[in-house]
Amino acid sequence: MTQPSTEPLNDIFISYAHVDNEYLTEGQKGWISQFHRTLEIRLRQLLGENPRIWRDMKLSGTDIFDEKIVNAFGNTRLMISIVSPRYVNSEWCNRELNEFCDKAENSGGIRVGEKARIIKVVKTPVEGDAGGGSAHNIFNSLLGFEFFDVDPETGRVREYNEEFGHEAKRNYLERVYDLAHEITGILKEMGGGQAAHTPAVNDAGRVVYLADVTSDLKGERDRIRRELLERGHTVLPDRPLPLEADEARELISDFLGKSHLAIHLIGNRYGIVPEGGDLSLVELQSSLSAKKGEQDGLHRLIWMATDNDPDSDRHATFIQALQNSSEGMATTELLVGQIEEVKNQAIKRLVVEEKSTEAEPETLALGQTEEDGEKRIYLICDQQDEEAVESLEDYLYDQGYEVKIPQFDGDEDAFVQAHQDNLKFCDGVLIFFGEASGQWVEMKLMDLLKAPGYGRTKPLTAKAVYVGPPDNRRKSRFRTRTADVILGGESINPDMLRPFLDKVGQAKGGTA
Repeated sequence: MTQPSTEPLNDIFISYAHVDNEYLTEGQKGWISQFHRTLEIRLRQLLGENPRIWRDMKLSGTDIFDEKIVNAFGNTRLMISIVSPRYVNSEWCNRELNEFCDKAENSGGIRVGEKARIIKVVKTPVEGDAGGGSAHNIFNSLLGFEFFDVDPETGRVREYNEEFGHEAKRNYLERVYDLAHEITGILKEMGGGQAAHTPAVNDAGRVVYLADVTSDLKGERDRIRRELLERGHTVLPDRPLPLEADEARELISDFLGKSHLAIHLIGNRYGIVPEGGDLSLVELQSSLSAKKGEQDGLHRLIWMATDNDPDSDRHATFIQALQNSSEGMATTELLVGQIEEVKNQAIKRLVVEEKSTEAEPETLALGQTEEDGEKRIYLICDQQDEEAVESLEDYLYDQGYEVKIPQFDGDEDAFVQAHQDNLKFCDGVLIFFGEASGQWVEMKLMDLLKAPGYGRTKPLTAKAVYVGPPDNRRKSRFRTRTADVILGGESINPDMLRPFLDKVGQAKGGTA
């Protein structure tokens, strides 16, 4: 057995069961040995020097409790517990866990700020709780770094291993990098010794509530979390959400109160309903962030797949409510399509947050919506309705409004940028429903919900769909709760437009 270093402040002790380091084929490294090596290399890259990582080499092939190891715990910053069925059932591994907790309590405490000095790495999932005694509560409150996924169709566990092909190797390395990033942050916060050389975290970073997701989106959430952390942002929740409804509600609300942005990924599954509650954790988080948006202006990004296939009527109802409800939508951007867009929009939104904190007056001046007194209406039409909308455009202009319409003669990037800028700075939006399809109208209504993500700082209250010619049954029955509906005709009826124009005036701070 290798003796632990007698020097003070070893960085990390790896606690594991011997069976988890047995190699599958001759000449292959055991999982623990490979994990140790890969983690050490990545930490060296992040710290700029060699980390002190040690473990019992278990040359005897058994899990034996060693008092020498326990004595060294007082000089060890962190413990990594490699969780597996054997680890949970091993008396000696559990004693290591409990002894480290006891030693940690006597050497600065088990927590460093909001982080624990025990890190849970789940190699193989286990049923029930792991750990016991003084370590029980802290161990079960940790977010585990899971080195496996579960096949959604068969339920089969697939462990991450460099030997199991390209995808498994990529997942394995990504998870080691996540773990190394977490360890680097904890060592820095502990200060002194090895951690003194840890790169500083970006002080301008923001706090992001990245909502817990169902298992079908766990990998996507991990990738977004990784990107945010690498950019210096703090990501919450930083611990498992309770499975009791009142406790979950309290913790989620606390996290949201600290956050500058909330991100929700909605998959095909409704998810777990906490004990004593009637909403799944996914819906509960969305509901609480919507309330926070209403009360304090918390910006939200909500993503769902284009081809979503809800697993239940309840989940379908939840998705429909997200698309149609007005609660919290003034500060919400709904994203449908590629999940990469969520990450891109989040980064843009966080940049806007940082810039607005530094120079908010300049940001407002760019749009000139507070200083020039003009009432801006963005009149959205499809290209085939460009001529038909002219009479409405002329009427609004003659009434004293600055009217903006889409410009169809530029390149696509310029068109998109102009569209987003108009949504950002206008006082009201009027969508012209002429020859275009109902689907086109729905897409434009979705764009209204995305306006906060483009940098709009005020609620968009003046919004309407103007149903113009040609008449047909489908258009005459058009309804939506996202905007007002104006049933226009061959000629302009000022009375039909009056409620919308009054809202434009109110949005500007005056009258129409």
